[in-house]
Amino acid sequence: SSGINAEYGVSTRMACDSCKSCMTTFAKVILIIINTVVLIVSFALIILGSLTLTKGAQFETGISLVPVGIALIVLGVFMLFIGCFGCFGAITGKHSLLNVYLVVMGIVVVLEIAILIFGLVSKGTVDTEIEKALTDPFANVNINGTDASEEDQETVNNIQTHITCCGLTGPDYWKATTFGVGKVPKSCCPEDDQPAVNATAGNATCAASNAYPDGCLTKANDLVAQALTILIIAIVVIILFQVICMILACCSKGEYEEVSTA
Repeated sequence: SSGINAEYGVSTRMACDSCKSCMTTFAKVILIIINTVVLIVSFALIILGSLTLTKGAQFETGISLVPVGIALIVLGVFMLFIGCFGCFGAITGKHSLLNVYLVVMGIVVVLEIAILIFGLVSKGTVDTEIEKALTDPFANVNINGTDASEEDQETVNNIQTHITCCGLTGPDYWKATTFGVGKVPKSCCPEDDQPAVNATAGNATCAASNAYPDGCLTKANDLVAQALTILIIAIVVIILFQVICMILACCSKGEYEEVSTA
């Protein structure tokens, strides 16, 4: 009887050890896959940031995109750093790499939670900042037409073209004394509906009846609100994802500790 019990105990421990080994090996494989994806995403962010720095000027709406491009590159480099430690730590099983990975991930999670809280608190001030950024260039062009600064004209035309809007509040925003009765800047209209009424390129107009119906202020606010909502959801998902990665790293580390003490 005692022999049977002993044999049963050994079999049970072996089954438990086998199950635990399978689970930790699975955690190791998943961690390697996840951090390989992180490495790919980091390269994509670096490329996107570089493109933002080199091509982003044409999309500026009075707010410089240079900080955005720099932030994307920094984020990409940081993710590359994390991905390397996580991936190579899981592959080699070196505790030092996994420890650094866990510490860095913990710091990142705390920072992301702080950013998420800040974003939720300051979300209501975004509309005011957008209005401040758009009001001056639109007002300048509306009053002075082609006598307005080239920077303001370029800003207005880029905004109206890229987010398909017209005027700060709609086509009626543009003064007839500046652009003519029933006329608006040509950037208010789709490209196919932009016959130049005035031969001067900088003062070319199109019919208000062909203009985009939405005002740029409302449309810009809507686009930014959508982007912020997506960003907040993305941060929450990323936080959950990173917590899972930390758990997987702990499991992988546990497996290697057993191997090293065997």
